[in-house]
Amino acid sequence: MDAFLLILFGSFLVLMMMGVPLAFSLFMSTFLSMVLASDVAPVLAIQQILKGVDAFPVLAIPVFFLAGDLMNKGQVSEYLIRLCMCLIGWVRGALAYFTIIVAMVFAGTTGSSAAESAAIGSVFIPNLIKRGYGKAFSVALVACSSVIGIIIPPSTFMIIYGSFGNVSVSALFIGGILPGAMIGLGLVLISFIWATKHDYPREMDRVASPAEIFAAVKKGIWPIGVPVLLIGGMVGGLFTPTEASLVTVLYTLVLTLFLYKTITLRDLPGMLRQTAMGSAIPLFCLATAGAYGYLLAYYNVPDYVGEMVVSVTTDPGLIMLFIIVSYLVIGTFMDGTPAIIILLPITQKLAELAHFNQLHIGLVVCITMALGLLTPPYGLCTLISCAIGKCRLEDAVKPLLPMFAIMFGVVLLIAYFPDVALWLPRLLVPKLVPATPM
Repeated sequence: MDAFLLILFGSFLVLMMMGVPLAFSLFMSTFLSMVLASDVAPVLAIQQILKGVDAFPVLAIPVFFLAGDLMNKGQVSEYLIRLCMCLIGWVRGALAYFTIIVAMVFAGTTGSSAAESAAIGSVFIPNLIKRGYGKAFSVALVACSSVIGIIIPPSTFMIIYGSFGNVSVSALFIGGILPGAMIGLGLVLISFIWATKHDYPREMDRVASPAEIFAAVKKGIWPIGVPVLLIGGMVGGLFTPTEASLVTVLYTLVLTLFLYKTITLRDLPGMLRQTAMGSAIPLFCLATAGAYGYLLAYYNVPDYVGEMVVSVTTDPGLIMLFIIVSYLVIGTFMDGTPAIIILLPITQKLAELAHFNQLHIGLVVCITMALGLLTPPYGLCTLISCAIGKCRLEDAVKPLLPMFAIMFGVVLLIAYFPDVALWLPRLLVPKLVPATPM
């Protein structure tokens, strides 16, 4: 077993350091360990790769990608901006608040923080900089706001965790609402402090008239219907998360084709092709990570790690801290999709030993993993935002730190006060919430 683990982990690290794409690194290290040091037939690697994407909830990932692309290409954010402008445009630093609000609404369609960072950043970062908010603050704000996209439903991390961890995806979605809203409010607070300190501008010199507000609401209220429809449908038992993704696409198609008329039928083939290409990468990572995780489970690595941790401490608080720190470190160097699948058996074994609720630990893992999208060197949302704003990464760190601290505080809050994380699922979908072990 020692030789097997050495080849499995060692070859993966070497391939990653050589710059081999993550999905290929996972596949090649899995195949090498099977051939050189395992009694598992190599053909099982292919079977497990197919099994990795042969799950009904996984179908929602490319569909949500399409919904996000429709919202972006359909310029839906422009109508949301006009609505926000009328409602709070007279407040100092209003454009920063718009950014957070629009990111939270977009979170109800994309399910991907990277896609949201590119979509929101291309609209807001140039405008924030032009209005005097500063490159570093603008980049940090958009990067952190984009991370909400992987916390507020839909969330690709939650789809993956629920599918592979035998936890209700609907319950995870609903459990992500409150932490996502808390992070959004925390970012608003940071923006208010910076707006006051640096005297950021107002977008309007007066309160909008009732007629202006009515005109903005008439066009801008419809995108807010996406998360309402998504959550309401799942809570009411009308559709599953996968079916909800299709409903979201249909809703956004109606908005962009017939109400706003910002896209045409001729645009759809190109958008479908772009969605297929964009979702192929995470799905391939998902598939190869499934084979890698299968080998870990086959050789009882989760039991070994669990026994090792328990031999050091049986304190549930310290075990929770170990899980959080592990995902923070790994999220710094690896995409969350394969990381969650690879670590899932170990995480659930530790949760079982510490008597954690499996839904609770799933929420902690998904939100902690989302923070990896901010931390370099992987930090995809930060890197995308820096590229759009033409800002050096080291310059963005200063405004990023207090925002990251707020988000990490939310992680600790839901980790050590489970009732905060489980309150909404217990209220709305009690049958889907697993019992907490005694």
